[in-house]
Amino acid sequence: MFKNIGKKIKVLAKVLCWIGIICSILIGLAIILLSFMETVDVPGTEVSVSGVGGLIAGIVFIVLGVLISWVGSFTTYGFGELIDNVKKINDRQDLMS
Repeated sequence: MFKNIGKKIKVLAKVLCWIGIICSILIGLAIILLSFMETVDVPGTEVSVSGVGGLIAGIVFIVLGVLISWVGSFTTYGFGELIDNVKKINDRQDLMS
């Protein structure tokens, strides 16, 4: 379960990044589609979007969501890479001893 934890963390970072990207695209498309059907209240805000405003809001949501998901995965992936490299260094030290 805890063997090769660095690789598992890196895989987790990739999976979470893709989930975030997919969710951002789906929610952004939903905002765009719903804005042309009726006025949409954006949850957590006091903003209502419709028509062209919904199109812009949807595109901004997609772009920012994808960007945040991608940049957010850097830390997790980097941590997994750090663990992998420390393990390699430790393995070399064990061979030299």
